[in-house]
Amino acid sequence: MKRTAHIVFTFLMIILLVFIHPSSAYDFQHEDIWVYKGSLEIGLGEKASIERYTLKVYNLDQEDSEPSAVILLYKNNDFKKEYYVDTGPNSQKIYDNDLKIEITAITSEKISVDVYGHEYEKVWVLSTSKVSLSKGDVIQDGAYSISLTNVSSKEVNISVTSPSGKYENSFALRDYQKYDNEFMIRLTYINAAKSQAFIETYRPGKPDVNVALSPLNDTFEADEPVSCVLRLTNNGTLTLREVKIENKATEGVFDEQTLSLDTLTPLQTMAVDLGLEVPAAASGRNISITTEVSGSDYSGDAYYATDTHELFVGPYISITKAINGNKSTSGEIVASTNEQLKVSLKVKNTNDIPIELTVSDSVPESFELEDTQKLEWEMQIDPHTTNEITYTANPTIPGNFTLGNAVATWEDNGNMYEVTSAEPELLVNGSYVVAEKTVSSEYAVEGETVTVTLQISNKGDEIVDVTAHDNVHMAADIISGSPEWSGKLAPGETAHQTYEITFSEPGEYTLPKLEVDYTDKTLKKATVYSQQIEMYIDNAVTDEEIDKTETAAINSVADETQASELTNVQAAGFLVSSFAGLFCIVSMIPVVVLFLVRKAYK
Repeated sequence: MKRTAHIVFTFLMIILLVFIHPSSAYDFQHEDIWVYKGSLEIGLGEKASIERYTLKVYNLDQEDSEPSAVILLYKNNDFKKEYYVDTGPNSQKIYDNDLKIEITAITSEKISVDVYGHEYEKVWVLSTSKVSLSKGDVIQDGAYSISLTNVSSKEVNISVTSPSGKYENSFALRDYQKYDNEFMIRLTYINAAKSQAFIETYRPGKPDVNVALSPLNDTFEADEPVSCVLRLTNNGTLTLREVKIENKATEGVFDEQTLSLDTLTPLQTMAVDLGLEVPAAASGRNISITTEVSGSDYSGDAYYATDTHELFVGPYISITKAINGNKSTSGEIVASTNEQLKVSLKVKNTNDIPIELTVSDSVPESFELEDTQKLEWEMQIDPHTTNEITYTANPTIPGNFTLGNAVATWEDNGNMYEVTSAEPELLVNGSYVVAEKTVSSEYAVEGETVTVTLQISNKGDEIVDVTAHDNVHMAADIISGSPEWSGKLAPGETAHQTYEITFSEPGEYTLPKLEVDYTDKTLKKATVYSQQIEMYIDNAVTDEEIDKTETAAINSVADETQASELTNVQAAGFLVSSFAGLFCIVSMIPVVVLFLVRKAYK
């Protein structure tokens, strides 16, 4: 029974001690502080409130040498006290050790007041952990020098040199002393035998505000909600107070332009989802978003932080291009040669008015179009509507392909705009057979032998069964070989086949295309053709025609010689007659001159 009573008594004593000394062993780090609550400007007869207190200007006096005023103080709307204030000795007033007002200016129209609230806050933060200090040693902590001047078993003397002067103080165990309100020393242990003292140093803490404004995406469609997350964190050791947050954008309006917080304690994080309303536009644009944060500590010192990001908002017209096909494990679209692929274009109008536009598209040259010849369309899209265009294209050869951009163009207020889709990637597997046909000469005479060469190449990535048949021109006769071939061709393998023909009649001939039928491993059948060949067959020349040709040539030479001699005689006659005519003209000149002279002197 006694044991139980002793336990109960001890428990009650512990509770009593807790209530008597509610603070921890590190209460010296806390301070009774006046926390800045803001500034007020109050005119005569006006009221202004901060938290549960209200101030009213009852009287303003500008006639005395020192302007003054009478302020009425209310708490929870109940009148509490009247204060006479000025900007001199009566500039500060404290009510109930809970509210402090400081008059900063008095004019004929209003007074300016800074308001402070009383709080108990951890201010001092450990700067140097437990360090030994012996006589003669000097410890430097920033601008403060610390030395031990005397040691006893119960107390020590410590000298401190600070920017404001030199101080020496006595410390008992766990005593502390502040210097310039910027530095504090606390004695933690005394070793008198070794003339040592162990101390800790402290500095006032500071807020360290960090702001991060993160868009959920880098790119947004015109009708997609533009949203981001604002995270505000105090990484410091002191509470940030009177926090104001302002959100700005180069274009558009945030749903929360301004935010405010009373306090942001150390290591506290605040997260807010923000939306940005951006008006629709014909062209895409980059928008810069910025958050600016301001606040102060308990003494009114200001702190700032900012963060800026850029995001892209697309135009009110958008276009996408997609291929319906199987996807590989890597996410790539895979198709086979000669497979019918559906290509889908979707054009979206997020504007509030209908838009007339032109859509154009392109595919690689090796793709064959099934249901259209021209990839261009004219259309009108109603407001907030999506139009879809589809067509079919067949890849004819294997490989990696980029299908190109689809483009939409339209006019807005006299200006032309365009948007493009992404370029879909496509991997085409399967067979690809190429047929080629050549001749030894495209010019021959009747009866001359011409060699025809057929070449069938498998340029695909799988084995194929091939049947080749060349249609021989009806005017040609096969001398040797065969115009047909069949067999299997592995990837990269080429087959050759030759045969000889002659033509019995001269003329111009078009040799038909080589026709090649093949089947791939999926039993899909296809046919390819070579190019046509144009040939000219000339008449054969006999021995009698050669003799006639030579005789005609000799006679022609003789005629040319006689014609040449007659021409020389005629040329000589022409020269003689020309000389005689020229002589006559020259001989008449003196006669004419003499006639003119005599006529002039009559």
